[in-house]
Amino acid sequence: MFEILLVDDNEEILSVNKSHLTRQGFSVTCADTGIKALALLKDNRYDCIVLDILLPDLDGFTICKAARTITDTPILFLSCLEEADDKVKGLMAGGDDYMTKPCSLKELTARINAMLRRNGRSEKPRADVSIDRDIKIINALGKNVLLSEREFNLFILLYENKGKSFSKEELLEKIWHGSAELSAVTSLVLRLRRKIEFAGDVIGQIVSEYGKGYSLVPPEKVRLL
Repeated sequence: MFEILLVDDNEEILSVNKSHLTRQGFSVTCADTGIKALALLKDNRYDCIVLDILLPDLDGFTICKAARTITDTPILFLSCLEEADDKVKGLMAGGDDYMTKPCSLKELTARINAMLRRNGRSEKPRADVSIDRDIKIINALGKNVLLSEREFNLFILLYENKGKSFSKEELLEKIWHGSAELSAVTSLVLRLRRKIEFAGDVIGQIVSEYGKGYSLVPPEKVRLL
């Protein structure tokens, strides 16, 4: 599964692009500032970066130049800036391609796939994870795991937000919409943890941190625990 980093300060664009790319089989991480993006790039490996230019802290050109000091990951600029000079500046900063907003989601996917092919990136071995959202089955390491509806909803929330902590109160609201006791959160997390712990090397590991809550630690960080 290819790992994509989306960098944009527009929450709606991030949500739409993430949902679409996830449906296309990508694993997607989002950042809404340049500082967050660079922090993620220091600690994680991505197969492609989709980068906005007009961000609240650092502009995309600066981020691209900084990223090029630590990674050769293909970078696709996705910006509302349409001038030829901006496109040239993006490519000169180290970008591999440039698209303007609004864009076709099909074209965005096609551009990403083309960049992956040009850069010789191939799918990881099939020891990865596949998710059947209709029947709520996770396949990992050749084993199918059937989850209940709440287990599945919790898994998707943590899996799509790897490394982000959710408090019991947040999980209670997101999974039960507030209509349960906090103890139900603990029980649900324990059940899910038991079901997926065999695949920690490809799924990650659910951990709890005092004062922050529960999060899914990415596989590469699990190996360092």
